[in-house]
Amino acid sequence: MQAPSTRAPAMPAPMKYLEDGPTYTPGQTPKDEAGRVFKLSSNESAVGASPAVAQVIRDHANEQHLYPDPDGYPLARALASAHKLNAEQIVTAPGSEALINWLIQGWADKGDEVLYSAHGFQAYRIRAVSHGAMPVAAPETGMHADVDTLLACVTPRTRILFLSNPNNPTGTFLAREALLRLRAALRSDVLLVLDEAYAEYVEEPGYSSLIDMVSDTTPNVVVTRTFSKFYGLAGLRVGWAYVPKRMVGPLNKLRGPFAVTRLALDAAVAALGDPAHQALARSHNRRWREWLEKQVRALGYTTTSSVGNFVLFQVDQGATGSRQLQAALAARGFITRLADQNGLPDWIRVTVGTEEAMHGFVAALQAVSRPQAVG
Repeated sequence: MQAPSTRAPAMPAPMKYLEDGPTYTPGQTPKDEAGRVFKLSSNESAVGASPAVAQVIRDHANEQHLYPDPDGYPLARALASAHKLNAEQIVTAPGSEALINWLIQGWADKGDEVLYSAHGFQAYRIRAVSHGAMPVAAPETGMHADVDTLLACVTPRTRILFLSNPNNPTGTFLAREALLRLRAALRSDVLLVLDEAYAEYVEEPGYSSLIDMVSDTTPNVVVTRTFSKFYGLAGLRVGWAYVPKRMVGPLNKLRGPFAVTRLALDAAVAALGDPAHQALARSHNRRWREWLEKQVRALGYTTTSSVGNFVLFQVDQGATGSRQLQAALAARGFITRLADQNGLPDWIRVTVGTEEAMHGFVAALQAVSRPQAVG
């Protein structure tokens, strides 16, 4: 009788690039309820969602046994009306990160290159690796994406160029003229994806969305947006993209039916229909971002000039110092975000929060960083 094998049985294994690849690190969430804690690590809305959103959730709470529209078309119609777009070119998704994933899955094969600006959103790198593509980070100039450097990094293997505009976590942006130059010089078979997750916050005169450049005559431009930030729907997961017509079919195949829930679709439509709350979100962010940046600089820190709903500042003591400072702030109830996965290990990002959170954060920062303070 043959003795039983002592070797472990073979088991299904993931692709090596998926098993060994990087993992997305979300903003820290408080682990306990001891004391008052302010979560300033995920760029969540300081004013929350519109009251109209809460009302529509209550009104439709008893309809959740029904499937949502399979293509999210009610939201597509509302977006088309709000932005003067063609509803047939709008693809809805459970967050814009899902769109990043689908675009890489559908337009970059194994070994192809996915190009992005060095301090851009970490999902570009992570999703590229998870599909077997090669992430390529183009150096930045003065914490800004650089058009010439991006173009110099394009190779015959480049399939997608992601550009967050404005960028997370630096908060900087490229003006319309620079983007048009990038589009004009980019090979027509390279997909240019403009991630405009923070576009609604921007009030700088040099900034402009390129959503009007999405067309079938130059069919390599895609614009993605989200309801998670400005509209305060991070918990419901709603994103959308405006794409050339020929991309709609393939993206819908990747998305599958019913990708966005009924409540999420209803809430997003309600958020679009409340301009007063949008004005509140914009004015609150403008006031407190400017105030926060000024206070952080007064303590001796270098910041970028952010146009998003966050401020990024540098810690002189490097990566070790930034980790220590983040821990010291957390001990006082203020959860911030290290920018190490964005190639900035000595920088910390803090979300613009409520008035109480902002005053409390600055007091905590002053208390734990007196040696760096000037004057």
